[in-house]
Amino acid sequence: MRTVKEVSELTGISIRTLHYYDEINLLKPTECNQIGYRLYDDNALVTLQQILFFREFDMPLKEIKAIIGNPILDTNQMLQNQKKMLELKKNV
Repeated sequence: MRTVKEVSELTGISIRTLHYYDEINLLKPTECNQIGYRLYDDNALVTLQQILFFREFDMPLKEIKAIIGNPILDTNQMLQNQKKMLELKKNV
């Protein structure tokens, strides 16, 4: 488990942004410890990686939340879509 500070240092995302993602239910911490620190596991970091990918394409947070929050999300399909987005960006 990693703290908000550790995730911030690892990803370059500000602590405030991570708190905001928690507030809007985009990226919830895996758990909070006894003194209220937000803790993130590897699965949360994978989700954050997906969020950062979509943000790179200026996708609004509401759309990212809808994609990530989709219970029938097909990971393979999402990766294919991401690949297409990267190819389009490369050709621009």
